[in-house]
Amino acid sequence: MMDDDLEARVARQFPSLYLTLVSVLVGLVLSDLFSEMHARMNLWPLTIEACRTWCQVLGNTLAALAAWVTYSHLGLVKQRLPTVWDTLDAVLVLITIPSNALVGRHDAAAWFLVAASWNLLAVCAVRINLWQASREPHLAHFARIGRFSGPYNYLYVGAPAFIVMSVLSYLHMTTPLVELAAAATAPIAAIAVTILFMREWRAAVLQARDTGAPGPARN
Repeated sequence: MMDDDLEARVARQFPSLYLTLVSVLVGLVLSDLFSEMHARMNLWPLTIEACRTWCQVLGNTLAALAAWVTYSHLGLVKQRLPTVWDTLDAVLVLITIPSNALVGRHDAAAWFLVAASWNLLAVCAVRINLWQASREPHLAHFARIGRFSGPYNYLYVGAPAFIVMSVLSYLHMTTPLVELAAAATAPIAAIAVTILFMREWRAAVLQARDTGAPGPARN
């Protein structure tokens, strides 16, 4: 009885602990980005390169916030004992920091390459998060959020697309306007992903409510 009470107590504390960790890591990512902005970025006057820099800044910022929305809202529905996978999943937020160092550089190839890596690792983070959530029987249907045609479709498409852009930019086969347009997709996609995720997350929560929610899952 005492073991069951302790397990339930730890499981109840897990969402707040997880949310705190993710919030701190996202804050670290944004602080690093803003430090880079003050230290070296040219944001005015609005040349094509400056506009591309703005798109990169907004892309990194909104990507970090979109990650926080995913982590926090999936963390809220979990009620179980934490595992090492939860820590690994949260730490993957830090993959944005290498991208911060490449924002605003004259050569955009490196930023596109890191953005491709970011999308790929973000897919892994989403998959781990949804896999961990679906370990609880009443949350099994949450795994559907990570499907190819779902809210994170941009991540699946963005990874190879940014690799192609990186190669073309490195070989000087693109124009500044093309690079600007490609960079502009990042903040737009981050907003779209967040909106679509929230819509599906709410539907999944209502479905779990209708089917009933058992106690915390055991490891």
